Amino acid sequence: MQPFDIKTNNLYIHGLKVGSGTEIVIALHGWLDNCHSFLPMLNNSKPDETWYCIDLVGHGLSSWRSDDAHYYFVDYINDLHEFITALNFKKIHLVGHSMGAMVAGLYASCFSEKVKSVTFIEGIGCITTPSDEVCEQLKSAVLKRARLKNKKPRFYKSKQQIYDARAQTTDLNSKQIALLMQRNIKELTEGFVLTTDPKLKNHSGFRFDEAQCIGAIKELTAPCQLILGNEGYSFVKQNLEKYISYYNNLKVINVSGGHHCHMQSSELCFEHIQDFMQQNGAC
Repeated sequence: MQPFDIKTNNLYIHGLKVGSGTEIVIALHGWLDNCHSFLPMLNNSKPDETWYCIDLVGHGLSSWRSDDAHYYFVDYINDLHEFITALNFKKIHLVGHSMGAMVAGLYASCFSEKVKSVTFIEGIGCITTPSDEVCEQLKSAVLKRARLKNKKPRFYKSKQQIYDARAQTTDLNSKQIALLMQRNIKELTEGFVLTTDPKLKNHSGFRFDEAQCIGAIKELTAPCQLILGNEGYSFVKQNLEKYISYYNNLKVINVSGGHHCHMQSSELCFEHIQDFMQQNGAC
């Protein structure tokens, strides 16, 4: 497992590289997570491909956006494209969890010539806002930004205190929480602090509406599979029901586990992903 950092558009994207095969896989984690999300699948395996598990901007060890910038979902498409361009990858496989799955899907819709396959894990389509609620969405974002402006970071007495806080919002066990969160923590003289940009918790100022989401899905030509945890988030299953008919080629797989099923049923998820990529590895 080899750490890397790639400079793109004045931002550094950090991550972990695993394997040395000719097929390239880029793995994208979920909101407020980091590339350690994929370690349970990769720690005890020997992938046939080369995996680049990245920390999305604002997460893990990657750069934060500038003080005057905010986190729009569509900007992650640009970040991913800059990363792929910087490393001169011609065609890649995408594996995404939750928010990372939505980034993977939209990127594949926009740049179909660069994507061989897409594996969604507990995430599909987009989080949308009805067109008649766009002003309320923007107003909420503006007011939330004003409240959070110049807010000082919170310091914790120990890593365990952070692990305990995460345990209140996840079904991961203590070992999995520690594995995931240790990359989101740094120690300063005042105590322990999160490396995730606090602005990630701001309300989004803009979201696609349902028609735009459907329009994007129709452009996705790469083979896709969706891995669902049997105790995963209900909104993922609702999105599947809403959008499944618009996908050109979508395979759906159910495994044991919750929203982080790729950490809980890691071996089975890895097998499904490997098989799917091998079936769709030809240029």
